[in-house]
Amino acid sequence: MQTEHLAELPGFGMAPKLSDPMKERVTKPVNLKVSDGAAREAYERGGHAGMRETECEENPYPEGSKLAKAFEHGYLDGQKVQR
Repeated sequence: MQTEHLAELPGFGMAPKLSDPMKERVTKPVNLKVSDGAAREAYERGGHAGMRETECEENPYPEGSKLAKAFEHGYLDGQKVQR
């Protein structure tokens, strides 16, 4: 059977079209309008938390935000200073 004749078969090509998962997955954009001062403060706060020998301080900023990333970078750098 050749492929040209498949379209002639009953029911062929009647399957529902699947949506493109890449187009459906819409996420909120990360807040890019964060001042340098706020990012610096978040970094310093993370640095101080990382230098403490207590248990890991939870990141107080919203997940995925620019401030959360600054806090995490500061935290890791603070841990490096402790070593």
